[in-house]
Amino acid sequence: MGQVTVAIADPGDPFAGTALSRLGHELRGPLAGIIGLTKIMGRKLADGATDAAQQARQLDMINNSAAELLATVERIVTLARTADAGRRLEPVDCRAVCEQAVTATAAAADQHHRGVRLQLPPSPVSGLANHDDLCDAVTELLDNAIKYADGPSVRLTVHADGPAIEISDDGPGLAGDERERVFLPFERGRAAREGDVAGTGLGLPLAVRHARRCGAGLAVRTGSAGTTCTLTLAPLVTGHGRET
Repeated sequence: MGQVTVAIADPGDPFAGTALSRLGHELRGPLAGIIGLTKIMGRKLADGATDAAQQARQLDMINNSAAELLATVERIVTLARTADAGRRLEPVDCRAVCEQAVTATAAAADQHHRGVRLQLPPSPVSGLANHDDLCDAVTELLDNAIKYADGPSVRLTVHADGPAIEISDDGPGLAGDERERVFLPFERGRAAREGDVAGTGLGLPLAVRHARRCGAGLAVRTGSAGTTCTLTLAPLVTGHGRET
């Protein structure tokens, strides 16, 4: 089956429609875990049946649930905050952005035993963007590829023509109805839902928001296997015309 390219639009209000019910679902799980464990510990303390090792394990589970909840809330706040207008654009070196994204996702790559093949041209490739937003967009897309790729590595490539940054994986790809839906808040693809990789469905919407804020276009090419996300930046323009 051939691949299809889709231009990705803004994910919209994270608190509208079905997104609000999905938000409740994402928050309910960690909160229920925290409440349940504290009730168990409270009953055992009241009965005088205390086991230090068991309490330590339960406290660790509470801490993990609280950390998961906090991370979700922080990403929701970021998604809401990035709905505002874009920031001032300036020349940004795409190579430096990609190197920073690789560093930011190193822990995830180690956890999933997956390498990142960084393919950079020998000379700097610059475009108009906001450095922080572009780096966040690349990091979110790269993190998503690392989590769901099937092969031993994912590819992060800088193209002087565009200029553009490309993130490619050999994962399961996206079916027709998923190609745009997974970029909506709290939505996850079938492979993500059926797999054992934790996620909230906020990484890709955040990538779209950060891309929009720095003036970059985002397109996704996918099919029955493999997905490629391409961020295209506005080229630098000098007094002599276009320059990349």
